[in-house]
Amino acid sequence: MKKCLLFVIVLVSFQSLVVGQTFATTISSESEVDVSSNAIDGDLGTSADVRASTGILAGIGAYSGHLELEFSTPLNPNTTSYVKLDTEQDLLPYLLGGSLGSLLSDIGGVVLIGNQEFTVTAKNNDANILEESSSAVNAFSSDLLRVVADVNNDYFLAIAPNGQYNRLRLTNQIGSLIGLNNTRTLEVYGAFHSQGLSTCGVPAYTSFSGSGLTLDLLDVGGAGVTDPHLAIDSNFGTFSRLGLGILGVAASIEQTVYFDTPSGTGDNYYLTIAIDPSLLQAGIVNNIEVVAQSGSSAPTFIGNLSSLLSVDLLTLLESGQPATIGFDPGGAADRVTIRLSSLLNISLDQNIQLFEVYRAPAIPSIDPTSQDISICEGNTANLVATTTAGNELLWYDAETNGNLLDTVNSGEAFTTPILNTDTTYYVSARGLACPEESPRVAVTVNVVEIPTASDIDVSGDENPVCSSSDVVLVPSSAIDGDFSWYFDANATNEITDGLVVGPVTYTISLDGNLTINGLDQAGSPYSYYVGITEESAGCENAPGDLASATVDIVDSASSITITSNPLITLENLVDFFLGVPTYEVTGTVAGDAAVGDEVTLVINGQIYTGVLDANLDFNISVDGADLALDVDGVIDAFVSGTICTLTDIISVDIPELIIDDLVQVFCASDSPTLLDLVVNTNDISFFDSLDATTALDINTPLVDGTVYFAGILGIPISVLPRVGISVNLTDLPIPTTISLDQTFCADLNATIGDISVNQPNVVFYAEATGGTPLDVNTVLTDGESYYVALLDTEGCESTVRLRINITLADTEPITLSGQAEDACLEDQYTYSTETGKQNYMWTVIGGAIINGGTSSDDFVTVSWNSLQNTSVSVRYEDSMGCVPVGDTRLDVEVVDCGDVMGEEFCFEVYNEFSPNNDGFNDFFEIECIENYANTVQVFNRNGNKVFESVNYQNNWGGIANVGGILNKGEHLPSGTYYYVINIPELNRNLAGWLQLAR
Repeated sequence: MKKCLLFVIVLVSFQSLVVGQTFATTISSESEVDVSSNAIDGDLGTSADVRASTGILAGIGAYSGHLELEFSTPLNPNTTSYVKLDTEQDLLPYLLGGSLGSLLSDIGGVVLIGNQEFTVTAKNNDANILEESSSAVNAFSSDLLRVVADVNNDYFLAIAPNGQYNRLRLTNQIGSLIGLNNTRTLEVYGAFHSQGLSTCGVPAYTSFSGSGLTLDLLDVGGAGVTDPHLAIDSNFGTFSRLGLGILGVAASIEQTVYFDTPSGTGDNYYLTIAIDPSLLQAGIVNNIEVVAQSGSSAPTFIGNLSSLLSVDLLTLLESGQPATIGFDPGGAADRVTIRLSSLLNISLDQNIQLFEVYRAPAIPSIDPTSQDISICEGNTANLVATTTAGNELLWYDAETNGNLLDTVNSGEAFTTPILNTDTTYYVSARGLACPEESPRVAVTVNVVEIPTASDIDVSGDENPVCSSSDVVLVPSSAIDGDFSWYFDANATNEITDGLVVGPVTYTISLDGNLTINGLDQAGSPYSYYVGITEESAGCENAPGDLASATVDIVDSASSITITSNPLITLENLVDFFLGVPTYEVTGTVAGDAAVGDEVTLVINGQIYTGVLDANLDFNISVDGADLALDVDGVIDAFVSGTICTLTDIISVDIPELIIDDLVQVFCASDSPTLLDLVVNTNDISFFDSLDATTALDINTPLVDGTVYFAGILGIPISVLPRVGISVNLTDLPIPTTISLDQTFCADLNATIGDISVNQPNVVFYAEATGGTPLDVNTVLTDGESYYVALLDTEGCESTVRLRINITLADTEPITLSGQAEDACLEDQYTYSTETGKQNYMWTVIGGAIINGGTSSDDFVTVSWNSLQNTSVSVRYEDSMGCVPVGDTRLDVEVVDCGDVMGEEFCFEVYNEFSPNNDGFNDFFEIECIENYANTVQVFNRNGNKVFESVNYQNNWGGIANVGGILNKGEHLPSGTYYYVINIPELNRNLAGWLQLAR
């Protein structure tokens, strides 16, 4: 019997431990306070009352009260201190909801603003470190300041400023909406911080919060947290309820449970919850998140509930019962949050019941020696479990409640009472001097009955045996174990294999068959005794309770030899159990036998007889099933003559199921089934275990790593054991590529073989599944998708094909811009073409290349040195490697500009403009530029051209008209740019900077 590892809910009565608490002991300031000393007496049952009043008339008699408590030594930043308090208006239950506080107060009919209010101030002497008011929205929803409740549903302010502090000031005041002549009291019981002396796992406080919720959802939708303190009351019969109602929007609700100290090594947190089975079917476990963390630090554990559930725990929840779920927080953590997020599009009330949250050691580990343990009846068992250092183990006799049987250290054995029936014990772990226990682990002790004489049958002593023949005693039992033979009933004188006593030799086979040679009639009858040692617990027959065999020996000088070789095939076995069971055992007897002697065959305890014919042959019809089921595979044969019964044995070989290939490999992409398994025998069925009673459907898909058991249905597995066939499915990874969208030049007639894939051995298809492979020379079609699978040397393909989308791009014409008319002799001009191309090829006739013009340049700067046959041309490859047909040539008219004398010029470049459409200075202006033919170019700081114009007319508003760095038509960002202005008529080039400001 297998050991049960089911978690069980442990009903432990938690007791509050005395925790080191340091109280504020000094009142540093007070106003309008009754019995202020009650706030520093260390007794949380007494309170000081801080009063506030609206006065009797406007501005007359109104006052607010305060009480400032001081610790004897300053508290470090992020140290949490607690103030127990209460208000007349019951504000605190609403503030317990953190970010939901203002919404909850509206539902309760309490208007925080304008009614009783209080302010919390953390101070370092006179300096304010933290201050919040109850009237502020979400003021109590962070780790700096929060309202929490304890097990008694008393309320505390949990204050953790991020600076050093030694004083806490509580101010009570009344808002403007309450009428005149009213007073309100704020009860302050005391302020303290914990010294963290308790390492046990009793929860201290709880709070809740939510997101995505509205007033309507909280009011009528059933959302919120009900009775949060019942999740920390150490009572597994009560619970808090986290609800979202029936939602159609994304929202969440959460409850946080706080502990006095962080978890230690080996600690686990445990949640006991219950969930409506209908919500389980809807998949809500994936929407329940568990978070563990220490203070406001990053979480040490985040996981959804589905990852924490075992099959046993899920079964409990599905039956509507609570289940205790444990997890390792993965580091020091002093709080656990359970968050329920909404399931959309379901009409179910979404809620969970949180019975308890506590901390305890991880569940004990059961020592291998105590797993699957079996003992003989009337004995005890030693059960061993282990836990982490500093813990102890508690052994019980029940899943829940029950009796505590023993408390032991880790690795120390628990000794059970004397057992006579199967018994299950349960072990949990707890910290020393702590009350919280881990869930209990079940350990079952299997109790085995001691074999008796009636459990053993012996054959071979039914008839007298001639002294010339061997005596073969064959024991059998329904108990699995090993046989032992003795000369006496009390098992004091054992017969061992090969023992020789005088003329008698004893031989014992591996199956326990006792063969005796050399017995005579003088000592007859002979008695022998056999017991069995059970294999699981080693139980054996008690002395005096052994099975016996009595052998009669008749002296004779006669002897026989029987020659018989029954040949049993798999086809015979099928006939024995599924068809015609009759089988003819034939043989020949030699020696002291005569015609007409009776031949007796003992097969599987059944007697079959025949007679010897004239040739001393026999032919006896037997039940083939007996042949197959005979435990020792030996036929005991007896020939009855006139002197005595002569014996011999006939060996029967039962065939085995032979499978040549016990590890079979298939391509996962072929979707193989059981029908594809290779066996060399007919009538084969497949099973999912060695002893399964139902065969698998022959069309069952094969699963990688699974062992399938081949056998013949109807033939007992004791006769024909099944053979396991391990299946390995070769599932290649999906191919990869540098791009899922690939573009080719339309005029290059690209083919399947041109598609870029990172792996060399692939095959292409036109479909995502199925289909036939495409020839690599298949011409690609624009807009089509092709599917590629990885291929190995065995012909296996990846089951998932990679989709590659194909675009065939037409070649774009080449453009070339620059000064084509009135270019001055010996002056420099820049000509440009499309950017981002490859292998530029520039050709200049009648001029010298001054700059650019290489294979990587999209421009060339030329100084013209001829007045005739002057041109510039370019060609290139685009990014896809497409080469436009032919060059693009620009014929340039070159003139001898000479000197211009005696003429006044008004050129002035205004090098700052702000193109913001305010009607002022929106364009780049060059005075007098419109009077001359010109070329204007603008470059950014990196030398990239962003604007170019021929015969510029003072109309550029900072928009790019050259592609490359920006797309054409995009607004240039503010910054410094550089211009180059060419005036061919005047043989002038102007260059400088300009500032663009938006």
